[in-house]
Amino acid sequence: MNLVNLTLLAAVVSGGYLLWVWVPLWLDDLDVREALAAAVGQLGDPNQDDRVRVLAAGRLATVGSHWEENDGRQVEVPGLNVRPEDIVIEREGRLGRASLDYDRTVKLKPLERFWTIHFHTMREGKLQ
Repeated sequence: MNLVNLTLLAAVVSGGYLLWVWVPLWLDDLDVREALAAAVGQLGDPNQDDRVRVLAAGRLATVGSHWEENDGRQVEVPGLNVRPEDIVIEREGRLGRASLDYDRTVKLKPLERFWTIHFHTMREGKLQ
């Protein structure tokens, strides 16, 4: 085996590993986008923003997982740990926008290390 083949093999294995780690996070972010799009669709009355935040956070309670410390060790818990106040709702004329900033922590399996990735997800649409 020469150096070129070894380098190509390392690149393919590394790329496959990164896809194995990244794709589930990306799919969960698609669910977050869907929940925010549903929230934007319900932004008719400005007095209902709190209700819309609670509904969107409720939809996200079953999406993905997050890590919490329990008795000195990290355990994986379902949900993204999104609170209603984390969802930002903005209005500009006839446009409404819902956005969410959140972090996902991934456990890198063979290394037993954690990697945190920041996500900024935003959806906007016309107000009813």
